Amino acid sequence: MLRPRRLSRGSRIAVVAPASAFRRDDLDKGVAELSRLGFEAVWEPSVFERKAYLAGTADVRAGAITRGLKDPEIAALIAVRGGYGSAQLLPLLDFDLIREHPKVFQGYSDMTVLHWAIATHAGLATFHGPALVPELGEFPQVLPHTDRYLRAAWFGDEAISIEPSAAWTDEFLDWDAKTDLTRPRVERASEGWLSIRDGLATGVLLGGCLETICWHLKGSTAWVDPQDTILFLETSEEAPSPATVDAYLTDLEQLGMFDAAAGLVFGRPYGYTADDASLLWDVVAARTESSGVPVLANVELGHADPMVTLPLGVGAELDAGSRSLRLAAAPTVG
Repeated sequence: MLRPRRLSRGSRIAVVAPASAFRRDDLDKGVAELSRLGFEAVWEPSVFERKAYLAGTADVRAGAITRGLKDPEIAALIAVRGGYGSAQLLPLLDFDLIREHPKVFQGYSDMTVLHWAIATHAGLATFHGPALVPELGEFPQVLPHTDRYLRAAWFGDEAISIEPSAAWTDEFLDWDAKTDLTRPRVERASEGWLSIRDGLATGVLLGGCLETICWHLKGSTAWVDPQDTILFLETSEEAPSPATVDAYLTDLEQLGMFDAAAGLVFGRPYGYTADDASLLWDVVAARTESSGVPVLANVELGHADPMVTLPLGVGAELDAGSRSLRLAAAPTVG
């Protein structure tokens, strides 16, 4: 798997909107954060287009990605947000072009479709990590744990050991009412990571949003063979119930996904009560019982914040019993 080129301060970052529309105020906050990190954020006027709930037509959204790849002054592309619509871009993207221009592409949630398609058709490692609006646009600034692992992934030249955060939040402050611009969200003390099943595993990272994998990728030409991978899965801000997650995981179980994988890492759920979370971990344990795969859960890799940056296609080492997760190599090349 190709790794993208390392970023440096002064690099130009293209802001793209492959999926849902967004609010300008939040883009401005995210751009300010990129500036603080030492980058120059650029975007096309089409990023503000809107077609119902989408950020313009599929042609518009795919075209911005293509031009960002071709532009020699652009070092990376970051998604404004997730939402819906990324799957519409797959017939429109030039995967040979993506392979010829190995740049950082980052986002999560619905971006899982693009991560898997790029891995399958271009053989390039992409980054499942903070998007511009929700995470980099955090008020008054990005959460320290999110910032730490974003910097490590974009700037670092060494393997990265992922550690639990001391605090987290999934508080919702209404975007439409702009309450998210009035105060920081309330954080709570972290319960830490949870070992659902002990064991050691090594393999390349593969994963993303559970709903997106089951809705858009299962049975598609973008499907990635999970053999000997360390899978990571997370649930969306829709907060699917444990029963719904059970249904999704049953599909993956019957596809042999957990038999094929070397290990599984499950993200901290968004919008769950403590009782819901306890039931969720019972579901994850039951659906992976027959495979015996090592499972580490409640990790900061999803819609609850903070969020770490994980490179799909890069080797990792998992020790579920010791609750440790480490990348085996730097996510980028010099």
